[in-house]
Amino acid sequence: MIKNKRIKKWGFLVSLFVLFLIAPFRVNALQELVLFGDDSISPGTTVRYKIQLNSDDLTSITSFSTSVYYESTVFTLTGVETENNWNCGENGNIVSGGVVKCTHSTGMVGNSNVATLVFKVNASATSNYSYITLRDSKYSYNDGTGAIVTPQLEEITKDLSVKSADATLSDIKINGESIEGFASDVFEYDVNIDPTLDVASINAVFNNSKARFKDGFGNRDITLNYGSNVVDIVVISESGIEQLYRLNIVREDIRSTDTTLSGLIVDGVSVPNFKSNVYKYSIIKYKVDTLDIVGTPNDENATVTVIPPVTVLPGDNSYIVVVTSENGNTANYTIIVNNVVDTISKKLKNLSIKGYIIDFDKNNNRYEISYNKTKFKDLHIYFSTVSNNDLVTAVLSPDINNDKEALSKLKPGDVIKVTVTGIDNESVEYTIVITEDTRVSFFLILELFLMVVIIVVVAIILNKRKKNANKKTKKTAVKKDDKSKTTKTSSKKEEKKKKFSIFEEEDLDSTKELTDEELNLK
Repeated sequence: MIKNKRIKKWGFLVSLFVLFLIAPFRVNALQELVLFGDDSISPGTTVRYKIQLNSDDLTSITSFSTSVYYESTVFTLTGVETENNWNCGENGNIVSGGVVKCTHSTGMVGNSNVATLVFKVNASATSNYSYITLRDSKYSYNDGTGAIVTPQLEEITKDLSVKSADATLSDIKINGESIEGFASDVFEYDVNIDPTLDVASINAVFNNSKARFKDGFGNRDITLNYGSNVVDIVVISESGIEQLYRLNIVREDIRSTDTTLSGLIVDGVSVPNFKSNVYKYSIIKYKVDTLDIVGTPNDENATVTVIPPVTVLPGDNSYIVVVTSENGNTANYTIIVNNVVDTISKKLKNLSIKGYIIDFDKNNNRYEISYNKTKFKDLHIYFSTVSNNDLVTAVLSPDINNDKEALSKLKPGDVIKVTVTGIDNESVEYTIVITEDTRVSFFLILELFLMVVIIVVVAIILNKRKKNANKKTKKTAVKKDDKSKTTKTSSKKEEKKKKFSIFEEEDLDSTKELTDEELNLK
């Protein structure tokens, strides 16, 4: 117990001695002034730096002042914030070299944050490096004797790196080719690309090597759709400033837009009267539960999809044939299928033949007509079916109604058929047999009689003409004979005349009288 008291006593004496020894050196004990804050700054941001005064003794500090130096092209000091009972007064917008003065209301002991300097980093700052310097720094305290001591602290400088605000690009290449007319300060471009390309490789180059791309918005391969493709490139500067470059890459759509069909086939049979621009058809089927429908597109790059009904029921059922063009356009063809389940009659309703009278009975499937050359020139078969034409088809063979050559070749022994086939694929056949005509025709007799009459008449006329000709011949002969006699008489007269003229030629002046005999001779 006594020993412990002695130790305490000596410890107290040692402490007083130490205090006595270091008292003259109290000023040197407070040596540290520190400026806390980031070592790098970014343009356009606000930064703060704390002034910390460190003391390792029990001195009560009552005031502090310092001159703040900085680059005005980089910084603007916008204010001074205080804490821990320090008051720095109104110190907003202090120019470089300005003095910050602070007082403590109770006296600071130990370490303390005196003030915080608030700077605005200029957005246009281009320097890579800068600084903040505290110069002519002083603090005051009472030395215990009533005297105020104001020691001066060493100058301190905070070296800073200024982050680049450059978020621009020097070039943008698409598939290895620079965008025509590119400029760093132009941020949107329209680019037409080869329509045959389906990928665009984007490669952008920074103006500042410390810049970077925003995740997902940098160099990359873009799958191109037809039409407009918007590609954003986002550059982040070293200081964190973002800049957007937007590319509108246009890939012309050269794909076909054809959504038409060239034909529709149902169960192997083409849809009748099909037209590419007609999109709805109706057909009839017999007792079906499924159909095989095939659509043939006009464009080989188009695709065809058939959407059947869930269940094929009796009556109308809709099948949708979807045609998708190469560029994605669609068009629908609709096939309404009437599913018939009732029995179908393949009987003829009527049957008639031009020029002939037949006793038609729909249950009688065989008829005969006699061959007649005159009648057969205009022969025509008329018929209709009991069931409507949607359910059955009636076919004439040979088709003499429409084929004149086939009509001209008909002869006895030939058969003309009318075949009625239902959509159930069952058929009924009606036959018309051509037989030899053995009857004597009234007209033939009449023709023969007329021919005989004509021959007789002609013979009579010819005979009469012959008789008339003979008469004329006889008359001509008589006339010739009379003429001959007349000629002879005339000749005799001429001879007498000649004789008489001889006598006349004698001398008529003579007075010789003629006797009666001479006169007679003359």
